[in-house]
Amino acid sequence: MGTVASGAGSRTLARGLAVLRALSREPEGVTVAGLSSETGLDRAVLYRLLATLGEDGYVVRDERSRKYRLGVALIELGARAARGLEVRRHALPGMRALMEQARETVCLAVREGDDVVIVDRLEPSGRQVRVGYPVGLRHAISDGVLGRALLLPADGAVSASDASADRSHGFAVANSDGVVAIASPIRDHAGEAVASVSLIVPDARVHDPALLGHPVRALAQEISRRIGYEGVVNRAQNGRVGELA
Repeated sequence: MGTVASGAGSRTLARGLAVLRALSREPEGVTVAGLSSETGLDRAVLYRLLATLGEDGYVVRDERSRKYRLGVALIELGARAARGLEVRRHALPGMRALMEQARETVCLAVREGDDVVIVDRLEPSGRQVRVGYPVGLRHAISDGVLGRALLLPADGAVSASDASADRSHGFAVANSDGVVAIASPIRDHAGEAVASVSLIVPDARVHDPALLGHPVRALAQEISRRIGYEGVVNRAQNGRVGELA
């Protein structure tokens, strides 16, 4: 059962946020009784909160099932938050160029604590294979290539004894379920990996992941430069996508 934070700040706001978090875990909706069990809030309090949230479209109620779920107003807020991310603003032109050049899907994720969150995805038209990385998807850093990229050392920090492909080339590669994903970290002015960008390709169209890894890395470095990173730039590669099947 969830709990509502106490202490400084608005108690009503904390309760409202607890309701929204509980609803986010129930995509099919949940009754007031279920919300009470989830949040520990009294039903009378919940009815008042739900009425207020419903007035502005943050919560909607299904009259047949009497279940509440998140409203579309939150989608607008989420879209505005994503658009406001500095890294996304600087990444989009290069992401679009890489997508058009490679004719494959490009994803952008940002770090939030020990998780990564997908904030944008560009897909070329005409592709029958769709990538299961929806905007808003959150997962642990250790669970995917976008997270692994965040753990790579900064350019120039690789020791001669470190021969792993990820660390020596500046990009991470994963191959599962018939899809190859290549990701590289985006760093801020302090050199911290704050985001990662990836190219996702059906493995039947991949001859050599390195041919894709270098342009992904070049894009990540350019985005990093735009947000203030002054680290070493890879001068050995021109950032062009290699030949695809």
